[in-house]
Amino acid sequence: MCGITGLFRLNASSTLSDIIKKMNATLTHRGPDDHGVWTNEPGIALGHTRLAIQDLSHDGHQPMDSACGRYVIVFNGEVYNFEEIRKALTQTRFRGHSDTEVVLCAIAEFGLAEALRKFNGMFALALWDKHEKTLSLARDRVGKKPLYFGRNSGYFCFSSELKALKAIPDFTPELDMQALGQYMRFNYIPAPYSIYKGIYKLEPGSFITLGVDGLNNQSDLLDQCQKYWSALDVAAHNFNHPFEGSLGDAQLHLTGLLEDSTRLRMISDVPFGVLLSGGVDSSIVAAMMQKQSSRPVNSFSIGFSNSDKDEAHIAKDIAGYLGTSHNELYVNGQDALDLVPDIAQYYDEPFADSSQIPTFIVSKLARSKVTVALSGDGGDELFYGYNRYFRNVKNWQTSQKIPAALKQAVSRQLYKLAGKQKLGLTANKYANEIGAMTVLDMYMSRICKWVAPESLMLNPHVPIQHKLQQVSALSLPHPEQYLMLYDYLTYLCDDILVKTDRASMANSLELRSPLLDYRITEFAWSLPMSMKFQNNKGKHILRQVLDAHIPNSLTNHPKHGFGAPVRDWLNGPLNDWAEDLLAKDKLEQQGIFDSEKVSTLWHDFKYKKKKYHTQLWNMLMFQSWYQSQ
Repeated sequence: MCGITGLFRLNASSTLSDIIKKMNATLTHRGPDDHGVWTNEPGIALGHTRLAIQDLSHDGHQPMDSACGRYVIVFNGEVYNFEEIRKALTQTRFRGHSDTEVVLCAIAEFGLAEALRKFNGMFALALWDKHEKTLSLARDRVGKKPLYFGRNSGYFCFSSELKALKAIPDFTPELDMQALGQYMRFNYIPAPYSIYKGIYKLEPGSFITLGVDGLNNQSDLLDQCQKYWSALDVAAHNFNHPFEGSLGDAQLHLTGLLEDSTRLRMISDVPFGVLLSGGVDSSIVAAMMQKQSSRPVNSFSIGFSNSDKDEAHIAKDIAGYLGTSHNELYVNGQDALDLVPDIAQYYDEPFADSSQIPTFIVSKLARSKVTVALSGDGGDELFYGYNRYFRNVKNWQTSQKIPAALKQAVSRQLYKLAGKQKLGLTANKYANEIGAMTVLDMYMSRICKWVAPESLMLNPHVPIQHKLQQVSALSLPHPEQYLMLYDYLTYLCDDILVKTDRASMANSLELRSPLLDYRITEFAWSLPMSMKFQNNKGKHILRQVLDAHIPNSLTNHPKHGFGAPVRDWLNGPLNDWAEDLLAKDKLEQQGIFDSEKVSTLWHDFKYKKKKYHTQLWNMLMFQSWYQSQ
């Protein structure tokens, strides 16, 4: 895992290499083992910070030139099937055994788009073509590795994290109020937008190629992005052409994919382990790893002192059965208090998934013994795992039995009621849910932290929900599929994977996700709903695979995940920190939020025991980020 940076500016007055070195310095946590810079005419500079995983020698140093001399690359991530690709190349002599060299050779031989389709991995890359004078940026299919890009202060720039862009002379970030509205709704900012105007996230499965004119002028960058793999297209096709074999056939095939995906992600020249929460997904990964390892695999878990969300004992029992070398750590409110002030600097833009804290802590624990860890991310979105899916579909089916005119009338009255209230959180939520015309509209009322955050903002800009429109426009056989696909395109990429990337990289830990192998993704989309949901439980086929490796008595329990007891923390050790960030004079000075409404929110939580901790954490994470800028 690494960090990448880059700049383009014709006739740059500053020395580009010096700027790149400063940008690299901000990403040392992503790559503590080596730094590199490359510059050339007509004003291009590439930078790289390296966390050495494959080929620890200098042969893996970046930026890296191709053997043909045409290309220069900076690459962040891993292509797991690089050995298979190397065998298919006409080039037979290599300077080392890094996957980056194979990636570069594959691009030279097959072209960028075709090479990207061959890669099975997690990555973000930048490629300079010396012949054509073009810069290409690309990102893996699901968006495991981040890549920001845009124009500012006369430069075209890109980096793995936003903080690197601030090292550019005269970088002038401007808050994007539409992106802020998205953040208030979801706890994260969906791609392709960032918190800053004109700076974007390259979307998963995409690449962009720009010549000198495109790099230097003010053309629309998003219009020039291309897809080499479309989750929308592949999912829609597979949902409508389901797997026709038996459950036993599917289980056998899925087990083979899981074993191979895990095997590929265990290829490493440094020690590796697994993050084990005790749930279905991480337990399957741990089982597959231990099955293919000749020695006990290091497993890591955390628990919460005095919390009903503690599951460390379950993870410990599973680790004991599998025979892993288990490591656990219990955290309390003080541990969170110690970490919270630094969270904003790790995430670069507002981010409010409260499990960011335990994820950071378990990553730090894992890094004390290993450099690479595997996790169970992706199982819920692919195999129908979230309880909110079940509730939403049930409510939607009930809603379908009620006349549309009646639903709309009730919804309008609730919106009017919300407008008369100071906050109107509950009324707005139910108005949206009752008036929903599609299953996804109803789902939005369940997943949004604020259904109408514009009422809290002084200068609101209502954002267009592009991905909601794209998924809603598909013709899918089952309502459940709309929910899973929407989460795959948004929540998984822009919440879960952002959380795990920043938390692991802040600790110089590479995190790999076997369940997000694109072969498993595409197969999961082809499975009938009956193989995912049975007996009022999701992930049926995954549970079947797990039962073949671990006794059901150890794994059959309600799942909480790496959650955090935010309500208890805000009422306890984080109370003073919260009050300081939400102080009325501070909010009025910022001029972003209605200070009266925020004060009401905090007062009602603290003294009326209203369950507003989710909305408050959302507000607090923005305030913490804003204060750190």
